[in-house]
Amino acid sequence: MSRYFAISALLAMLLAAPPALGGTLRQAAEATEGFIEEEPPLAGSFTFNLGLGVVFPTFETNSRFKTGWSFLLGAGYHFTERIAVVAEYQYSDYDLKSDLLADTSFSGDHIMQYGDLNLILGLAPRGRFGVYITGGPGLYYRKVEVTQFAGAEFVPVCDPWLLFCDSELVPVDTLVGSRSTTDFGLNGGIGVSYRVYGPMRVYLEARYHFIFGPEYSTPTGSRRANGQYLPINLGLRF
Repeated sequence: MSRYFAISALLAMLLAAPPALGGTLRQAAEATEGFIEEEPPLAGSFTFNLGLGVVFPTFETNSRFKTGWSFLLGAGYHFTERIAVVAEYQYSDYDLKSDLLADTSFSGDHIMQYGDLNLILGLAPRGRFGVYITGGPGLYYRKVEVTQFAGAEFVPVCDPWLLFCDSELVPVDTLVGSRSTTDFGLNGGIGVSYRVYGPMRVYLEARYHFIFGPEYSTPTGSRRANGQYLPINLGLRF
């Protein structure tokens, strides 16, 4: 008889446990879901972002420099749910291509840093997924450093994108060294985001940058060392 009551009690506990446990888990999940899903209003709030990316030099810039890497930091303010202004700083680094001149070999580095002020327009500012466009002006610092130059002892080198132009024969060691320029530029692009926690979003964006470079007199006429870059950044905005 005691064994019967023990088995009956055990069966009762097993039958009662799943609904009770399920209710507890469901309540916890609902509480957690409500906390995660809750998104505070964007209007009148500050925003911060950081990211890493790969940068593709394009057009003439691509023929001088290899694909680079970058990191960026930003801070801004939401005027409305859809409109924000963000100030950003980005640092990027590239290697020089080694076959810039015939019968010679280059070794060097290219660094670009910029600060810009961008307008962000949210096309879908609320919800789990978001889409936005962005763009604005910026100030760009570019430095090109040639660390090694192998080949002929005297060469004519005139390449605005290396920030060096001399149509006469010059000693190799004249080209070795670093040169820099700071210029005005513009950028614009599009991004997508995914909200992971409250206002925190993971974003992926691509932006095209055009830099108005200095002008050089070359054997084929006047040319500007305009910079053109396409960074693709993966970051976190909160």
